Amino acid sequence: MATAADLSTTSALDLARCLGCHAPLAGRAVCPGCGRTYPEVNGLLEMIGPLLGRNRVAGAFYDGPKWARFEPWERVFLFFQGPGEAAARRKVLRHLPDRPEARVLEVGIGAGANLRYLPAGWEVFGVDLARQRLRDCLARHPRMGGRLVLAEAEALPFEDASFDAVWTVGGINYFRDPSAALAEMRRVARPGAPLVAADENSDLFHLAPGHMLGLEGLDVLGLRLMGIDREFLDMVLHDPADVAAEAARVWPRHRRVPIWNRLGYCLVDVREG
Repeated sequence: MATAADLSTTSALDLARCLGCHAPLAGRAVCPGCGRTYPEVNGLLEMIGPLLGRNRVAGAFYDGPKWARFEPWERVFLFFQGPGEAAARRKVLRHLPDRPEARVLEVGIGAGANLRYLPAGWEVFGVDLARQRLRDCLARHPRMGGRLVLAEAEALPFEDASFDAVWTVGGINYFRDPSAALAEMRRVARPGAPLVAADENSDLFHLAPGHMLGLEGLDVLGLRLMGIDREFLDMVLHDPADVAAEAARVWPRHRRVPIWNRLGYCLVDVREG
């Protein structure tokens, strides 16, 4: 477990490893093994390559203007699953360690909506593939300076066994490769660390009024008006990932906990030594 002195001084670059040769960076922006450079731009460490597949679609949506239109609707959904957003988020976060100090990682941290519900003594690191969302997080939570990384879940830029807990909320259904992401979460966790992955049920849209009436077009129109762009919507409706099957292979001892009035799921595992 990280000590209080460690927590006060560590940056993401201190824990980082090269995406190419996997050499520890040990606080250096230039890899000592292959010479690859990792710049810090406007307070964000950039450790990412070209986005492909679902990650490209998701990145474009969350970095674009339509996310701002849709975000209030997401908050409405969470409010009714709590009741209240805080209760909805705590249904996932309750699986994290119960201790005053820890070094932890949120994968897909977005604008940092979960940060307010974590112990003040925790040192939280976050990765996301959407640059604007990380900028929003840094603006709202300046203490996250030096601990936010532009990166993909499938290629977490940290050394093995770096964190006391690793979790992701509300994104894994649309990761490019959920299996790789789950494996990476396990790799960067310390032995005994909890691993948590939560999201809405991938077939949630089947409960929408239009689908129940056999009129899918009504739901498509409604979601478009709420702010979801066509490419992201096509992914939601026609290309959901089978996260349960991926987790059965990568986290074979995990347990699945229904959350949000059984409209969502929470996968919980522990990183074994």
